[in-house]
Amino acid sequence: MKQAELIFVPVPGIGHLVSTIEFAKRLIDRDDRLLITILSMKFPFTPATDAYTRSLTASQPRIQLIDLPQVDPPQSELLKLRGYYISAYMESNIPIVKDTVTKIVSSNSNSDSTRVVGLVLDFFCLPMIDVGRELSLPSYLYLTCNAGFLGFMLYLPIRHSQIGTEFSEFDPDLLIPGFVNPVPPGVLPSAVLDKDNGYTAYLEIAQRFRDTKGIIVNTFRELEPYALDSFSNGQRQTPPIYAVGPVLDLKGQPNPGLDGAQRDNIMKWLDDQPPLSVVFLCFGSMGSFGAGQVKEIALGLEAVDMEYA
Repeated sequence: MKQAELIFVPVPGIGHLVSTIEFAKRLIDRDDRLLITILSMKFPFTPATDAYTRSLTASQPRIQLIDLPQVDPPQSELLKLRGYYISAYMESNIPIVKDTVTKIVSSNSNSDSTRVVGLVLDFFCLPMIDVGRELSLPSYLYLTCNAGFLGFMLYLPIRHSQIGTEFSEFDPDLLIPGFVNPVPPGVLPSAVLDKDNGYTAYLEIAQRFRDTKGIIVNTFRELEPYALDSFSNGQRQTPPIYAVGPVLDLKGQPNPGLDGAQRDNIMKWLDDQPPLSVVFLCFGSMGSFGAGQVKEIALGLEAVDMEYA
């Protein structure tokens, strides 16, 4: 039986890696002919991800992890521009990714049993579409976030062609395809309000969405029917969109970077709460809010009589 190999290139943040691996598991569970190789890049500030991702794939013989050598990171002062920093770091990995993918394709070209059939790229890895083109491989986007964000990213190049500047907090409310209601600019990713580098980084990535063969989104119709329906309403040159969620790791081991006692205290507190009485707010593995924003979130939860800690 001839097998098909997909090469996944995720961002090395834990939230992206876990979602990518769980999606890979789903694919191989559905088709015995599939093999998946995941190229594991390194962030200098996520040392615990290696052990964690290996624990998730240890029992999956048809998923192979290839560790890529760590490249020199961008200048540390760029960390305050998180979106730009990650984008620049991913671009610096392109030569290593190209070399690795080329070797995989070359080794399989002499095989009668396996052939590489495509790349599955993370959001910040879309410049690597050009690697796929050089090797005659189609590229797919795997978007770990939701269809609302996808709608915003598809809208971004269209808006830029009309206006040509970054967003401003003083702009009127925006009517974005995929959003039910107009939204103020303040709710958008802070990077797109940054006239220096963040907006440009997001725009350049958004311009590559339509260069993909298809867009795979970690969402499901019952959660975002309006957003998913909006993509079939005449948006120009939108690739096929596949809702594959919810993709969750419900059985995985705790992150080895998390303090065990702290985790136990959190789980005990949750176990002690009445059923259906807790709201879980997740801001991603790199999410953070200032003291004022956290206070506003707490006041909002308090106003609807929800427990929080």
